[in-house]
Amino acid sequence: MMYLNNNSEDKKPSSNRSQIALAMSGHAITDLYASFIIGLIPILAIKFDLSLFLVGLLTSITGIANSLTQPVFGFMADRYNMKYFIIIGPLFSAIFISLLPVMPSYFLVIIFLFIGNLSVSAMHPPTAAIGGLFGGRLKGLSNSLISFSGTFGYAFGSIFIISVIEKIGQNFAPLTMIPGIILTFILFKYVRLPNKVKTSSENINFFVKIKTLHKIRILKLFLIFAASYARDLVWVSLTTFMPLYFTNSGIKLINIGYILIIYTLLGGLGGILAGYFSDRIHNKISIVQAGLLISTPLIYFLFNTTGIIPVVFFILIGFFTISTLPICIRLSQDIFPSNMSLASSLVMGLSVGTASITMIFLGRIADNTGIENMIKNLSAAVLAIAVLMTLYWFLPEKYQNKKKEIFIKK
Repeated sequence: MMYLNNNSEDKKPSSNRSQIALAMSGHAITDLYASFIIGLIPILAIKFDLSLFLVGLLTSITGIANSLTQPVFGFMADRYNMKYFIIIGPLFSAIFISLLPVMPSYFLVIIFLFIGNLSVSAMHPPTAAIGGLFGGRLKGLSNSLISFSGTFGYAFGSIFIISVIEKIGQNFAPLTMIPGIILTFILFKYVRLPNKVKTSSENINFFVKIKTLHKIRILKLFLIFAASYARDLVWVSLTTFMPLYFTNSGIKLINIGYILIIYTLLGGLGGILAGYFSDRIHNKISIVQAGLLISTPLIYFLFNTTGIIPVVFFILIGFFTISTLPICIRLSQDIFPSNMSLASSLVMGLSVGTASITMIFLGRIADNTGIENMIKNLSAAVLAIAVLMTLYWFLPEKYQNKKKEIFIKK
């Protein structure tokens, strides 16, 4: 699907900013609901007397529904009207996830959790595409702001639902759907996406288009995905195992919750800074590479210090790793400018989903070798990927596709 490119530089800056602000709002509210399950797991475990396997199943379903399915929704959003997918996110995630605490059975919890996270998945690719469509000359910063808005919402979701349940009761948890419903009406009224233009190339399937791409572009996409996968492996591993590590070190659980909020928010702020500088340097991949390279020694020192220092290293790792996300999104969109939603989903949903599946094996390794050794070995793998990214520096920027893509300018 092709779009008139009168949506970025040619439109009024105020109009562009309003669309980016709407995307940020939708991303923040949708990810707010996405993290409800973190706070609800202890409540649901007591209510339904869940085993550890059934508790783990909740997080597995969450990862599968809101991550692995993103490329599917990205493809559909590029093929049809992206606006509908942007609206689906806050609406259905708000309705279905807010009802989880009042479900009468674990089976219904699973169904509602799955549907709610499918809605989260549907929103992410087109929302990320907004940064590319309306970012103009500041696409990197725009993607960073949209990415941070989701990080911000996700950081406070679990605290929000827990506070509501503690203050007014579990039966009033459905009231938390109100912000999502209100935002849905705002998005429906004010989101303005570029006009679709039918061309002879519009019927070209994305996967067919990959076959027509120059091999260098495919290699670039592979390297970007590898960097995203490394980043998400670190993120998923640390947020899964470090709370246990810190608890064994004597840190109170409530303080670990605050540490995770700082970890997430500082990473989002790092993404904004990375996006700002990416618009001002030529080789944007160097920012991604730097984030991974700096993180690896911090992971090592994390387990070789005592007191508050490990917490500081943990937070710094979040800053340098999470900050690479918007740059990876921007680079993938540059490779597929006419399929921005699907391109974005490859370095968001598919990457996180693949990392989540890998966690099954990493968990087994951690059982055998311990958390410390497992994460140290993981840091070595991340270092290897960061070094591999050097190959990106030597790839030519100009190449001729086997089949030209058609772009229509106003």
